[in-house]
Amino acid sequence: MQICFPSGCIRLGMVAIGLLFALCFAAESAFAQRERGELQIEVRDPQGQSVPASGELLSESNHLKKPFTVGPDGKYTATELAFGVYRVSISAEGFAEWAGLAEIRNGLPVHLVVVLGVAAVNTKVEVTDAATLLDPSENGTIYSLNGASLREHTAAQAGRDLSDAVDDQPGWLYEANGALHPRGSEYQVQYVVDGMPLTQNRSPAFAPPFDSGDVESMRVLTAGYPAEYGRKLGGVIELMTEKNAPAGFHSRFEAGSGSFDSLDGAAELGYSAGKNPIELSGQ
Repeated sequence: MQICFPSGCIRLGMVAIGLLFALCFAAESAFAQRERGELQIEVRDPQGQSVPASGELLSESNHLKKPFTVGPDGKYTATELAFGVYRVSISAEGFAEWAGLAEIRNGLPVHLVVVLGVAAVNTKVEVTDAATLLDPSENGTIYSLNGASLREHTAAQAGRDLSDAVDDQPGWLYEANGALHPRGSEYQVQYVVDGMPLTQNRSPAFAPPFDSGDVESMRVLTAGYPAEYGRKLGGVIELMTEKNAPAGFHSRFEAGSGSFDSLDGAAELGYSAGKNPIELSGQ
């Protein structure tokens, strides 16, 4: 194959042609952007030394309330955060509590450096504003539920915790067999798990249910969703699983029962050290 310019022609081999097509494909796929970002937090004392601390991420618009722990290196990274404004609170023994706002608007990591001051001996009443209650840049209606709300939700039948929670949102109809109909459409529901679209039928009668205990947050959309989620025209249910496991050993056990002497249960045992989690689970 030859590519000709005014100054001459260039002959391309098969390897070069393959690389050229790969670059074109990569450039085309770069236009798709997930509405998720990353927040990198670094905590220091007035002398610039790293400080271990504890903190909390709060976003009323995304229904996210996430406690976290900053290690001895003074660093913590929160991944897979939905776009919006987040209130960050940091506290450490012997230091004054710090609170501020962080805004996630694209996939680029946002770096936040927190310098803690020495705690003073005083008593105060602090009233915070509602900066995270609504996202003024959001042009559509998104209903968000955090993991705590999902785990407290009681389903009428076993395995339908998430389906019942979606049915509680405006614009959804629920059949007896568990099939969801957004805005009255027929079988036009798309699940997205950790950014991976699932186009198959996920009704309880056709597929195993999602475990609400593994879900950190859920967003329900019936309009204005990103183009890469547009394979179904009715609605999108976006699920994000837990990404930052608690340090050390942790466990979870669930059990349930129903009619006709039916029993079900699930157990999970895990250990996390830094970025290396190990988990064992069974049902």
